[in-house]
Amino acid sequence: MNIASHQNFVGLPTDERLPSDETVFPVAWYAIAWSRELKDKPLKRKILGQDIVIYRDGKNHVRALNAYCSHRGADLSLGHCTERGLTCVYHGWTFSADGGCISIPAHPDRPIPEFARVTAYSVQERAGLIWLYPTPFKSDQEIPELILFPELEDPHFTLAAYDQHWQAHLTRVVESVLDVAHLAFVHKQTIGKRVPKEIIHMQFEVPDRDTIIIKNGGGLLYYQFPQQWILRPATTSHSQFINYVTFTPVDRQETIIFGYAGRTFARFIPGLSAIFSRYSLKVLSEDKNIVESQHPRPIPEALRMEAHVPADAPQVRFRQRWFEFLSNDRETKIMLK
Repeated sequence: MNIASHQNFVGLPTDERLPSDETVFPVAWYAIAWSRELKDKPLKRKILGQDIVIYRDGKNHVRALNAYCSHRGADLSLGHCTERGLTCVYHGWTFSADGGCISIPAHPDRPIPEFARVTAYSVQERAGLIWLYPTPFKSDQEIPELILFPELEDPHFTLAAYDQHWQAHLTRVVESVLDVAHLAFVHKQTIGKRVPKEIIHMQFEVPDRDTIIIKNGGGLLYYQFPQQWILRPATTSHSQFINYVTFTPVDRQETIIFGYAGRTFARFIPGLSAIFSRYSLKVLSEDKNIVESQHPRPIPEALRMEAHVPADAPQVRFRQRWFEFLSNDRETKIMLK
């Protein structure tokens, strides 16, 4: 693997102002719930400032709609699922998977008006998570494939799930998992016990515009823009351990982290997955208060507005990619109201 050391890192621009807006986010597949959470009752979730209701239809397929009825704005998550769709608790209006109203009980013999519909969204279940694509569904739209790291759907791995809500902007949360220099300080009682404070060689590579790979001891950290990260062993062996997280922006003030601690060893020991989940949450909690304290809330609008050293190189690369995203009119964006 061709991983560059920090000595080869190109000097940082110090006076170039780049665009920044804490209300603008990339359009991508974002995890919004665990599959196990969604049973026979609808659930309401918030993503990118929008309230969404998810439910299972008569074939157990997951569907997603705007959370509020187009009639009187009642919360559709208070309703119930039927064979045909989702029924509002207030007046019994039923909405199909594409958001169209298919039943108004007060007027069963009258044509249903076109405006009697709610916005629908593309949604899918993979790797034990429910993923939503946060643009209104259109039958002719082209949606990119959700590409996951293969370990998440590898039957040889047992996955221990965990999640946590942070009151922090997505950009600050992503940077925290690209920051190797903080391990010896923030995680000195857990994963940073044996990590040296001095970073002699920051080894990382950028194989394409959306990927950052960092060499950290015996592990490789892979970040895939904008919302996925995984820690893998640097060498392949029979017994493997991975840690995966995906980031979901609730709004400009909150981010949800969904994670898995995965292993190919001791797969069926009772209670072991719960131990891995608790430990992963402990590590996350060590970061949480610090990241929530950062100011400004998102990354600054220009690289020169915060000091940088060679150990920060992967984070700087992320910032460059984020500024590129903000500047590029061809990349699909969502702006929060």
